[in-house]
Amino acid sequence: MSQAQTFFGYPRPDGGVGIRNHVAVIAAMDNVNPVVRRIAAGLKGVVPIWAAYGRGMFGEDAEQHFRTLAGYGTHPNVAATLIISMEPESAKALAKRVAESGRPTAWLAVQTVGGTMKTVDEGQRIALQMVVDAGKIVRRPTAISELVVGLECGASDATSGLTANSATGVTADWLVDQKGTVILSETEEIIGAEDLLAARAIDEKVAQQLLQAVRGREAEANFVGAASMGFGPDNSDGGLSTLEEKSLGAVRKGGTTPLVEVVCNAQAPTKRGLVFMDAPSPGTENTTALAAAGCHLILFNTGVGNPVGNPISPTIKITGNPRTAEHFADNIDVDVSGVLSGAYGLPEASVLIREALVQVASGMMTRSEILGDEEIAISRIDLGYRRMLQKTAANITEKVTDTQSALGS
Repeated sequence: MSQAQTFFGYPRPDGGVGIRNHVAVIAAMDNVNPVVRRIAAGLKGVVPIWAAYGRGMFGEDAEQHFRTLAGYGTHPNVAATLIISMEPESAKALAKRVAESGRPTAWLAVQTVGGTMKTVDEGQRIALQMVVDAGKIVRRPTAISELVVGLECGASDATSGLTANSATGVTADWLVDQKGTVILSETEEIIGAEDLLAARAIDEKVAQQLLQAVRGREAEANFVGAASMGFGPDNSDGGLSTLEEKSLGAVRKGGTTPLVEVVCNAQAPTKRGLVFMDAPSPGTENTTALAAAGCHLILFNTGVGNPVGNPISPTIKITGNPRTAEHFADNIDVDVSGVLSGAYGLPEASVLIREALVQVASGMMTRSEILGDEEIAISRIDLGYRRMLQKTAANITEKVTDTQSALGS
């Protein structure tokens, strides 16, 4: 089987390369979501991006929201971006972030244009020309090293760690060996295995950043009174016994190479190699964050079946469960259940994933793209919880200082 070292991608003004050539119409806040959907519904080649909230947000919460939307506007798979907001200031601010990437960018404010119908009409005219111009961009051979690939597992079961996650780990090692970038995420789903991953960090700073991310999720679970925030009923029904067992299988997606960087939710990596993103584990939230960080595509492993994909980053669904491969066949792109039956090993399964990866990067549609099973959900930051953590940390520091003073006296 072929192990191509190149794919065919679209060149971008900022030096990046895309594997899709979308025009994105982005809602800066949820009160214009219907307008964005109407604009996109009337044109081929246009992808609507909308999510809850955006109005009345502040602090870290607002920054994460708009960082995520800007990540979609500047995504390598996006050729041009139209921003829609209710009022002009938020539209201009988000458009400015996107325009810095060099791609064609425009914005409209519903209040300024004069309501829904006028905005839809004007938006479609702008987006139409963007699609025409995007069609002039021609794919070119591109090194695999340019790819940024996100890793996700959803509805994991007892087969996941043994089959799909492990085969994806072999693929991740191959991509890193090709000088590409792989982003492992889902912080709740490395709890119990974090020390193994931290031991692979390139330095103590990266190791501590990873462990700090895990401690934060554990503190959040304690704060809301949850025993675990990363273990669902479909996991236990699929044969997993504990979060730790799930985590030991989940981290295998990341392969065996050194951990070079830890980034926050929706933050693009600055280094090539294996990167960890501190983002929540639910499938839609996590793939939203991975795509906003610039992942060209996402390898999404599923044990008992999860249909969701991302509208900007093509999502390749992989399973190693033979029952899921048959029962959930309409949603599965790569079946590696032969690992479980003994028909082939992890290296052969990895080749199947690699071939799908290169084909999708060169234009082949995934099943989630064909079915339209695409969604985003931007995670919220509980500022009250964050303040609680800061207060707790301050109290601990104060107690340590008092103790040291007492011992010194």
